[in-house]
Amino acid sequence: MASFDFVRDKLTEWNHSDLIQRFEDEEIDEESFLSLKEKDFINLIPKIGPRSAFREKHKAFIKKQKQPDDDKNIQAATWSSVSIKASKSSSENITGEMVNQEPRQKNIKPRNQTPKRSETKRSLDKLLGTCGGSVPTTNTSGVGETVYDQSEPSTCHGCRKEKRTKVQRKRKSDEAHANKQTKKRQCVAASRITETFETETKTEVKKIMQHVKSKLDDLPSTKLIDFLRGKIQTLEKDKKEIVGVFGKTGAGKSFLINTILGETKLLPSGNQGACTSVMIQVEANMTDSKYIAEIEFMTEEEWKEELLSILRDRSYKDGNDEDHERDDDDDDDEKISSLYGKDGRGATLEELMDRKHFRKIPEFRLSVKKIFLCDTAEKLSETITCYTRSDTQSDTFKRQYWPLVKCITIKVPNSKDLLEDVVLVDLPGNGDCNKSRDEMWKSFVGNCSAVWIVSDIARATSEKESWEILDSTVSLFGPGGECRSISFICTKTDDIEENQKADARTCILRRNETTKRQVRDKFNKQKEVKKHFSGGKDFLQVFTVSSKEYQKEKHLQQEETEIPKLQEFLRNLNDRRTKTSGYVSGAYGILSLIEGAKSSDMVLYLQQVNILLTCESVYYIDYVEFGFQTDSKEEVCQVLEQRLKDEIKSIGQTIYEAYETFERCLSEGVRQSEESCEKLMNKVIAPRGKKGCGYQVVKSLCKNGGVYKPKGKRERRREINLNESLASCMRSLIDEQFKIHFPNEGKGGPIREQIDTFTLDTNSLVGEHPGVSLHLTFLKTEETELKAKLIFDLREKKKKIYSTLTESIKDTMLRCYIRASEHAGKDSLKRMKDELHHHMKNNNIFRKAKEDMLVCLTNLKDHIMMQLKCKLQESMDLSLKTPNSSFLPDDVTVEYNKMKMYYEKLMGCSSTVQFTPRLDLHTKTKVFESQSGNSRKCVQVSTSVTMLNPEIVKELTTHDRKPTYRLQCPKAGLFQCSSTGLVFLMEGKGDVVYMMTQWDSRLLGSMTPAGPLFSIDCSEQSVRQLHLPHCMCDGMCSPSSRSEARCCCSSNHKGTDLRIAY
Repeated sequence: MASFDFVRDKLTEWNHSDLIQRFEDEEIDEESFLSLKEKDFINLIPKIGPRSAFREKHKAFIKKQKQPDDDKNIQAATWSSVSIKASKSSSENITGEMVNQEPRQKNIKPRNQTPKRSETKRSLDKLLGTCGGSVPTTNTSGVGETVYDQSEPSTCHGCRKEKRTKVQRKRKSDEAHANKQTKKRQCVAASRITETFETETKTEVKKIMQHVKSKLDDLPSTKLIDFLRGKIQTLEKDKKEIVGVFGKTGAGKSFLINTILGETKLLPSGNQGACTSVMIQVEANMTDSKYIAEIEFMTEEEWKEELLSILRDRSYKDGNDEDHERDDDDDDDEKISSLYGKDGRGATLEELMDRKHFRKIPEFRLSVKKIFLCDTAEKLSETITCYTRSDTQSDTFKRQYWPLVKCITIKVPNSKDLLEDVVLVDLPGNGDCNKSRDEMWKSFVGNCSAVWIVSDIARATSEKESWEILDSTVSLFGPGGECRSISFICTKTDDIEENQKADARTCILRRNETTKRQVRDKFNKQKEVKKHFSGGKDFLQVFTVSSKEYQKEKHLQQEETEIPKLQEFLRNLNDRRTKTSGYVSGAYGILSLIEGAKSSDMVLYLQQVNILLTCESVYYIDYVEFGFQTDSKEEVCQVLEQRLKDEIKSIGQTIYEAYETFERCLSEGVRQSEESCEKLMNKVIAPRGKKGCGYQVVKSLCKNGGVYKPKGKRERRREINLNESLASCMRSLIDEQFKIHFPNEGKGGPIREQIDTFTLDTNSLVGEHPGVSLHLTFLKTEETELKAKLIFDLREKKKKIYSTLTESIKDTMLRCYIRASEHAGKDSLKRMKDELHHHMKNNNIFRKAKEDMLVCLTNLKDHIMMQLKCKLQESMDLSLKTPNSSFLPDDVTVEYNKMKMYYEKLMGCSSTVQFTPRLDLHTKTKVFESQSGNSRKCVQVSTSVTMLNPEIVKELTTHDRKPTYRLQCPKAGLFQCSSTGLVFLMEGKGDVVYMMTQWDSRLLGSMTPAGPLFSIDCSEQSVRQLHLPHCMCDGMCSPSSRSEARCCCSSNHKGTDLRIAY
């Protein structure tokens, strides 16, 4: 830090404080600052003016640093010959690196290697000229340690000290850099290990839940059974993060996606005469190694409707209106020629709908998806080309089906790392004239978690299309969507001028930095875009990429192409940990409910008492003699119901405050809109000094519910939306509050914060009511799952709330649009406009829009409060109020123990079995605090328990499907069964065979089983103690008079005393 302070001070002194961050990013310390060369100036300071000023100041400073004082020159002249002789005598010990002070020298000579005479002489000459003859030599006491010739005069002590400091700084800098790289590699390795563990955990948990579901399917239907089945079915959430990829034709979107996924021939790209013409979503194939394409067609009726529109536009003639303007039909002609070829020229609707044109795609007529499966990406690309791209330069006709396609889904194998929960969607910039495709386009845009704007780096800031795409779609993916970040991706960075190829890398990197700065500056000027977002640190990211360089590495290393940065972006979005944790948590809650319902109140004593066990006997406990509280469930339920009521009231109050805020903004919006409604409408249907709103435009606008989408190849022509224009005044007044209450970025927003902080605090009840701990675990997981669902619902409903103003105005104006579209003949344009103005003035469209939006806010409040009340109350009733039921799986203890182990490992918990101090067999122990009732005590437990996977002995497994286990313990010690949780203290090697069996009701009498009954056998008789899960067992202690109970031994039917430890 001190080394960089020198750099910061110099930059500030030279009036270059704007470069401080740049120098710090490049880790320029004092030593490297003094060693900067011309090529470094170019990389650090792209602009010529500042670079020239900095170069002169740097040159003068270095010259001043090297110029010796007059008295030092005199002293150097008197003893330099002595120093040279001394240095020659010890030349074998001179370290080349320390003598040669050239900056950033990487090749260090071995310590004992003698430098060449000419090299030594040059090094000495340089050194003598700068610091008066100080010659560093290598100390034989250690590699890299440097000392100085003791014959040097004391007058050069300052120079020696300065050089020693520089060497030390360089060494520290190198060590810091090496440590940084090591930590980076360790982080990457740790991340990969974590991802592997999470994947394997989810796979195992799924298997467990499938097994539990099969048990539930064999049981008769009850309210609890049906609830459990439904919970298992909804464990897997199919919500994926969508990345919308926008860009002008030819910007390189397809090539970019191919490179990111490592599939160079996946999406068709590279043909100058062809372009992607449909929406394509790319996701991971999670089932096999096939490349799959699923093609979704529009319906026959939708295609017929589009053909009617095309034919009507072609035949339309109207000479009675001077404002008539016919729309371009380039796009229509291309659709007809691509699908029908010469047969489409002059054909009627019946001829165009003839089935012979669709023989090869029967799926179109059947309204089902067409699916292709291929072994390679290249084969799939060739197969689907006619469904994805328009080719205007083909010499021969080959029928293309892309005009019929609504969307294509491509599933890529071996892309789980990037796309397990992420979908890349290649989208056109301005929707589609076809209604069904346009609705799908809007749905994709509204669901985008991230937006990528792709543009050629040569036109990144000058090309209007990219910025118009951003401006025209921001209301859809911003407040009307869920976009959390915008990335501007500049492609083809390797495309440079011929005269720049001599120093290609420098030119590419310099232009990259300049372009990034220019793009950020331009984005900061987009006020209409920025007003919808809070603009966090990472909201806007700019990437300068080269797909070709990433593959060939001709001029740039892969990291410098920034393709790895985009891959890392997708990995971060592909939040496997959150989804795995949610799945495991939900599964753990389900098994906790089943286990709790089966064991019911018996669990209390499995957690509170020390049960005396031997390897040949299991005991029964009479709960009544211990004063068991039978109303524990009822008491817990009352506490939770009151907490639920209080929390719901708090959330309701927060939403009501938001309602009042929006009500004030909307009231002002209504007033302003009513005053300027004429201006708002004329802005669309009669703009001053502009063409394009003649008869055909207004007619089309009225026929399509107030929206007109221009046809043709002119991408700069944006849609005309009268409803948006009429709502614009009200929208502008709510935008700021909408951003505050419903932000896309982060976890902000008062409503979202209330949901996040909502809690029944079930953990606080476990200590006082341990008998219902499993039920409380289930309720905790239910609460977590419900909160996640409410946050998802909040995001979806806020989209609807934001679009309410436009949709309400559209609905109110709909009858007017229909009437206006029927006008024809002379002065029909004027009559259409008069119809629109008259209806707008006399139907209170703005007041109704306000009421509709406030109704949506009320519905949001009711939905959240009702979900919390109903869902959590249902969960409390099923777990705490449902009587004990025999209609549950016979035993899920094995599954529960495995699930608990996975849950605790995934959540970073410690799954440690608690034992008494007597279990310390000279192994490491740890002190844990245990709780029983209102008292606490500290106990020592062993941490050296070995977990073993038992073998299932098929020949001994009973007909009722209860497995018999064999645990092979290799030596003396503590060994835990991973399936049942049983822990065996072994005196030596031995095989333990055990299974769960039935209690004998004749022996129980009035007593209640304390848990499952195990039949255990060890032929080597090496089992010394047995420890049940959730118990603290001691087979060595003697009975105590403090608290006793009658017990029966299942093996010899003899009574005995049992000490209960509190």
